[in-house]
Amino acid sequence: MKIFDLSYTIDENCMTCGTPWHEKVKLTPLGTLATVGRNTHSITLGSHTGTHMDATLHFLDGTAGIDQVDLDKLCGSCTVVDMTHKKAGDVVSLQDVKSLDVTKRMLFRFDWFRHWQTAQFYKNFPFFAEEAAQHLVDGGMRVLALDTPSPDTGAAIGKVDDSPVHKILLKADVTIIEYLTNTDQLNLTKSHMIFPLPLKLRDCDGAPSRVIMVEE
Repeated sequence: MKIFDLSYTIDENCMTCGTPWHEKVKLTPLGTLATVGRNTHSITLGSHTGTHMDATLHFLDGTAGIDQVDLDKLCGSCTVVDMTHKKAGDVVSLQDVKSLDVTKRMLFRFDWFRHWQTAQFYKNFPFFAEEAAQHLVDGGMRVLALDTPSPDTGAAIGKVDDSPVHKILLKADVTIIEYLTNTDQLNLTKSHMIFPLPLKLRDCDGAPSRVIMVEE
């Protein structure tokens, strides 16, 4: 058995997509051993910082926050799908997913994490066609994990109705896990169990998450 941490380390250099609604990370010392006998910090970050999970509330008002995500849905066997042949700007089409054995939890590996902390990370990453997302939903997928910033195209970020794939998935109560790293370490011939655990933030639209994969 092997255990892999698929989560980015969060620090003040952690990338965000640069929009006003994504807070930059700030760690501020509050107490020190010298002053109060212990080290403590305040932490400022956005709900979609680093490796994180989207709740339905991210795009659908009046729906469940991240604290209500069902752990039984999140944790368990996970199919790892090799999409490393997809390059910058490529789309995962309906034809790409029709041949897949759709399962409850699916991790799509693009190896896009290699662009982390570079300008390329948010530019032209591979994304899903709406028809492909709907096919996965219809097939019973309930957790989508990926090592890109989004299942939607990054070209439309900030525009009206810029995230149709998110909305298809979240309306079907599919939990989305984004910004995975180290996916190249997963052996595609092995079976895997995924354990993605978000911060339990009441009524929040998402949360940074520690994502562990167990390979057997």
